[in-house]
Amino acid sequence: MKTAHRAGLRILVGAGSFADAAAGLRIVEQFPRIFFAGLGGILVEEVDMIATSQIPNQRIVLLSGKTALAPSHAQLRSHLRADARAFRRVLARVATPHGTQWTFMQDKGELVQTALRAAAGWDVLVLGYRHLHRIPGKIIVLQTSRNPSVEMEEASSRLSKQLSAERIVFSVRQNGEKAIGARASKNLQFDTLDDALRALTRQNAQVVLAEFQGGPLHSQTDLLRLLEAARCPVVVFGASDTGSLLEHNTHFPPVANKTDNDTDV
Repeated sequence: MKTAHRAGLRILVGAGSFADAAAGLRIVEQFPRIFFAGLGGILVEEVDMIATSQIPNQRIVLLSGKTALAPSHAQLRSHLRADARAFRRVLARVATPHGTQWTFMQDKGELVQTALRAAAGWDVLVLGYRHLHRIPGKIIVLQTSRNPSVEMEEASSRLSKQLSAERIVFSVRQNGEKAIGARASKNLQFDTLDDALRALTRQNAQVVLAEFQGGPLHSQTDLLRLLEAARCPVVVFGASDTGSLLEHNTHFPPVANKTDNDTDV
C-alpha cells in the first residue's frame, strides 16, 4: 500500500567531500518543488582519511587507480575548510529558488554511520558520490515487490524525465514470496538483496533510490553495501525511521545558516 503524499520533505545531503556532495545536490535539484520543506548538508570528516594524513609519506589509491602521496594533516584541514565553504554555497543556491530554509553541519566518523545518525530528524537522506562515468547512467529504484512510497515513485519518475535517463526497478522478494510472473525488462526481480546488489554492480547508474521503511534495506551495513555497489549518489527515503538501526541514536539539531565568511572548524 502506498503511503500518503506529504506536503513537503526535509532532505539531508551527506558526503565526505564537496565533489561527492555536488553530485548528490545535482540530483536533489531535479526533485519536484513540493518536496522541499527543508534542506541540509553534513560534511563528514572520515576517520580513516584523518588517520592516513598523520602517517608520513603514506600513499593512497586515487579514483583513477593511480597512487599518490596522501595529503598532510594541514593540507587535509585546508581541503576540508574549502569543501565546507563550497558545500554551503551550493546548499544556498539549491534552496533559494524554493524559498527553503537550509542548514549545514560537520562531524567526524564513518560516512554512512554518521550520516544515518544525523538523518534521524529528516525525511530523505542523499549520500553523495562523485560521478565516475562519462556517459550518464540509469535511474535505479530498489524496492520490495510491494508498491514503493508515493514520494519515491514521483522522485524517480521526475529524475528519469529531467535527466533523460532510463528508469529500472529492482524488486527484491520478501519472506519467500513467489515470482509474480513475467515482467518487462525495466522491472527486474531478485530473490535476495545480495542478488540485486550483484546485478547493480554491472549497471551504469547515475542515482539509486531506495527506502528503509518496508525494506529491502534493513541495516546500516545494507546501506553501506548499496553505496559501494552503486558507485553513484544514493537517495534513501524513510530516513527519519533509521535512528533505531543505530546502536547510538544521536540527533543533530539544526544550526543557523552560515556565510562564506564564517570560520570553519
